[in-house]
Amino acid sequence: MPDQKLEILLYGESISSGDIDIRQEAEEVELEKVERFANPNYVNLHLNLAKVTKAQSFEIRLRGKGSKYSYVYELKNRSNHSRGLDQSDVIYLITPDRFANSDPNNDRFETLNQTTIDRSEPYERHGGDIQGIIDNLNYIQDLGMTAIWPNPLLENNQPHESYHGYAFTDYYRIDPRFGSNELFGSLVDSLHHRDMKIIQDVVYNHIGNEHFLFKDLPDSSWFHFWPEYTRTNYRAPSLMDPYASDYEKKVMSDGWFDKHMPDLNQKNPAVAKYLIQQTLWWIEEFNIDALRIDTYAYPDQDFMRDWGKAVKEAFPDIFLFAETWVHGETVQGWFLGSGLGPVSNYVDGLTDFQVYYAINDALTKDQGWTEGISRLYYTLSSDYIYEKPEDMVTFLDNHDLARFFGYVNSDLDKMKIGLGMLFTLRGIPSIYYGTEILMKETDGHGKIREDFPGGWPTDSLNKFTQADRTADENMIWNFIQKLSKLRKSSSAIQNGKLTQFIPIDGLYVYFRSDQSETYMVIVNVSDEAREWSRSKYSELLNNAKIFQSLDGDELTIPEKGSAPPKSIEIYRIGKL
Repeated sequence: MPDQKLEILLYGESISSGDIDIRQEAEEVELEKVERFANPNYVNLHLNLAKVTKAQSFEIRLRGKGSKYSYVYELKNRSNHSRGLDQSDVIYLITPDRFANSDPNNDRFETLNQTTIDRSEPYERHGGDIQGIIDNLNYIQDLGMTAIWPNPLLENNQPHESYHGYAFTDYYRIDPRFGSNELFGSLVDSLHHRDMKIIQDVVYNHIGNEHFLFKDLPDSSWFHFWPEYTRTNYRAPSLMDPYASDYEKKVMSDGWFDKHMPDLNQKNPAVAKYLIQQTLWWIEEFNIDALRIDTYAYPDQDFMRDWGKAVKEAFPDIFLFAETWVHGETVQGWFLGSGLGPVSNYVDGLTDFQVYYAINDALTKDQGWTEGISRLYYTLSSDYIYEKPEDMVTFLDNHDLARFFGYVNSDLDKMKIGLGMLFTLRGIPSIYYGTEILMKETDGHGKIREDFPGGWPTDSLNKFTQADRTADENMIWNFIQKLSKLRKSSSAIQNGKLTQFIPIDGLYVYFRSDQSETYMVIVNVSDEAREWSRSKYSELLNNAKIFQSLDGDELTIPEKGSAPPKSIEIYRIGKL
């Protein structure tokens, strides 16, 4: 790796009380320092690998009173890594516990803290697993998805709500109820064989309180402790606010995300190194294509920049995007560091909550000067704050949000408008599993992360098949498939210039164009038809006489057109 300093954290009863050395055939690995902590159950070895030129193993030896311990540590050759995400990709977000259960033998383990499984309870484990994802890759690929993003798969040995995956209890182990490290490797290999990509969901702000690092602290400086339980204030603007209280900044960064999620102190060098090294190991060992960084605003931001730099130095082509669940374009843009933040933070994109809010407003609120569809216009007009707005990850909903179809009151027309804009505007679109079959729960995390019908052998319906989907579900499924194909095949939709026109009376028109093609998108969010004139858009229509619909129908471009109520029309200008 570019960083030639390696730290190995050893854990065992009174492990630091004896003598420690390393044994190797060639004198290439240098043990620079043995770091001990207040807790004798830990010791951290600082190694220098600057002279190591090839794969090899060395033996770590510990000798204490009446006991001996040895461990053979392997240094491997690096593999090739040249993938990442781009604007041709469409992401499929999955909550693994709720997608498909292909291996009921791993549903329960008596050695884990939560042994129950109950599909009738929204916050219990339901049994979905990695094999369930593997077994349904044909379905995902047929839908047009090119990358999958599972919510975290690492061990979450928590007594309650362990299904969601965001309270790690082991940074190096896949949760056995999902499968194994080897099975995860099989998933990645299966994806790459299909020319699809894997996104790993990573967390650096906190761990689960059942993690051994918290239950048996190396020392108190590994976490942020308060005289009494203090939850973060969730106020990201305090990080950049020139008038912010120092106390409130501290609460934002050092407060706990939840009572069972201890807040890590990334300013501690040993903690920082531990978090960075495990990231590099996962990417190298499993050839990860992209990382989605959970709760990005809450860890120490200096650490996050150091982390990003270390990842990019080791894997220049990996795509990094951060969850920034914040309000306001400039607050969001600050986390990219491109002109707004203090320095670059090496992150490629963000989860674009501002576009999410804007699309929701466009379809649920009347248009005003800045409201309704106008909010989307203003949001996109702020893209000047981003160096590469096309690398923002866009979405209509996700695992933390109300299902979009439910949010628009099960209105199929609005559903199609939302999807059409998601796939034709700038950014990398992300679809939450079940969107394609019109899942519509809005009430709480447990319910919006509902089971996919057909993912369990006892399910009465199998929505993975066309036959068991309703006519409306198949209509939306086919629409997403069609949009995905357009996204993958069109250079203009992927990378072309976006030109938008000021919305008037609910009519919003924009174009995607490059040197080879031009697309015109006509959106009408009002309940009445809206007229449009060719002359207004002549700068992009030029002298074209024909445009083609998404279905391939050729139509004459009229001098005066009419957009139907609550509709989206996507046209390629000219003949193919």
